[in-house]
Amino acid sequence: MRFYVSGKWGFKLVWGLYGSVFPLALSMAVPNAVITFIVCTLGEHELYEQDGHTTNTAMGILSTFSACMFFILNFRSKTAYGRWWEGGTLLQQTRGEWFNGYSSLLAFCNPDPSKHVEVECFQHLIVRLMSMLYCFALQQVSPDKDRAFEIFALAGCDEQSLEFLQKSNDKVEVVLQWVQRSITLGMQSGVISVAPPVVSRAYQELSRGIVNLQNARKIADFPFPYPYAQASMVMLCIHWAMVPVLCSMLLGRWLAVSVSFLVIFFLWCHNFIALQLEAPFGNEPNDLPMDQMMKDWNTSLRTLMANRAQKPPRFDFDGDVHRKLTVVMSDGSPCDNHLGDPNEAISSSEFRKYNF
Repeated sequence: MRFYVSGKWGFKLVWGLYGSVFPLALSMAVPNAVITFIVCTLGEHELYEQDGHTTNTAMGILSTFSACMFFILNFRSKTAYGRWWEGGTLLQQTRGEWFNGYSSLLAFCNPDPSKHVEVECFQHLIVRLMSMLYCFALQQVSPDKDRAFEIFALAGCDEQSLEFLQKSNDKVEVVLQWVQRSITLGMQSGVISVAPPVVSRAYQELSRGIVNLQNARKIADFPFPYPYAQASMVMLCIHWAMVPVLCSMLLGRWLAVSVSFLVIFFLWCHNFIALQLEAPFGNEPNDLPMDQMMKDWNTSLRTLMANRAQKPPRFDFDGDVHRKLTVVMSDGSPCDNHLGDPNEAISSSEFRKYNF
């Protein structure tokens, strides 16, 4: 995906080529402008006659056809952007649900020191399964079903299970089943020590995640309707062929060349934008950043595996200090005490400078 900073005025966006549709649109607009120039030159040598009626007819045809094309392509571009945005939203919702379930499973683990080895084994299995789960989810919506993503190494998992998984056509469903079965076995062995109604939350979050993934598959599996795409493409080609003749009937040579270039350029920009956005799960510059999403997922999984992440911080309560509920900036610098006496100064001993 093309990441960019538009700046204060946005003019720096004009010169970018990576992820731009301008080169493609130029490849259609420049030849059309050249043809317009040739047709206008032929007209100046009176190789065909023009009259008022012909000019009015040409004006009506050009304006009506161009207006229809702008309307159709604008609709298709909006639909394509909707698919792109919904695809990204559903993948992020899937991530959120599954990460919530993963976090809950780590929080539900038995804190008894005698269960430490079993708990650690369970957690390391779960973190690898969750890494595979999101990887296979991204592969499922990707046009390239064998697209490689980063996952945690599977050393320690039995070979028979991995061979079965490799041959399966439903990898997401298999790994999801393994996660849910691991939860059940963890409850039976005492690795998960909370009440079953509480554990059901993890099952629910896993199930909501797979539902969001299936909605994302709807975008991947169901393309933009073919008759609509075919008709719009045929109309674009007819419009492209008509513009040089119609512009030469209505305008002078250089104005006709300029108008034909601009009309074709922006119409085909709309078309190429729609083509690039309506299938958002590929590996093109304007597709969703699925590789980065996978890396971020693994980073989040790894963060919760740290011992400090699984233990809440110790809190030494001091009534004289903490009842004031003093407010500081997130970088640790002092600010006005909005929750207390506004005239009360905050002493440097009442906050620690941790830059968040």
